[in-house]
Amino acid sequence: MKKSGSNLILVAAFLYLVTGTVAFAHNSVSITEPANGAKISGPVKVCMATAGVTVEAAKNGVHEGRGHHHLLVDVALPQDLSKPVGKDANHIHMGDGSKCKKLNLAAGKHTIKALFAKGNHVPYDPAITTEVTVEVLANVSITSPPMGAMVSGPVKVCLETSGVEVEPAKNGVNKGKGHHHLIVDVDLPGDLSKPIGKDANHIHMGDGSTCKEIQLSSGKHTVRALFAKGNHVPYDPALTTEVTFNVK
Repeated sequence: MKKSGSNLILVAAFLYLVTGTVAFAHNSVSITEPANGAKISGPVKVCMATAGVTVEAAKNGVHEGRGHHHLLVDVALPQDLSKPVGKDANHIHMGDGSKCKKLNLAAGKHTIKALFAKGNHVPYDPAITTEVTVEVLANVSITSPPMGAMVSGPVKVCLETSGVEVEPAKNGVNKGKGHHHLIVDVDLPGDLSKPIGKDANHIHMGDGSTCKEIQLSSGKHTVRALFAKGNHVPYDPALTTEVTFNVK
């Protein structure tokens, strides 16, 4: 009888462990873009999918089985999962409930971890996480003005590159080199095989400069940077980024 009772206890314990493991395994996050090992040009668009948990904005508060994404770039997971995830250049919160985020990363190899956390930014424990490693071949970023800024005109837009070299257009077409263009309040060109147009919304920086002052009306504006060769034909895939700000 004792042996039978012991067997029942062992079976019950086994079933508990199995079902518990299955339930936990169901709660997962995956990075759907970019693929692990991808070689890409920046900015890097990172997209996540979840199973067993629901994505919602942080402002909704703490609810079991719900939360939002965080991206950890080139750093380890937090050791203490009982504390909120930090917020800096390497710890990116997606508290708006979004599932995709564009990252400006320097040329080189990077490891991007996704970490799912509750509305108070405290991760689940055990961690709901995954990671990919990618190689950024080249990148362009807008260093000024910052995203969401309120600025006075004229607006000084400054850019920075990684993995490519800025030179004047007069130097001709040279691999890995080129110059900046600013695309103001319009979409990127649909055909990247043709030279960028030149008008009030398409500003060439063919002198090889990395900053440009532009006159903009009061209100909200979106400025896109687009890097192109000496013949003003953009790289494909596009080396681009954007910033949205308000002019007083």
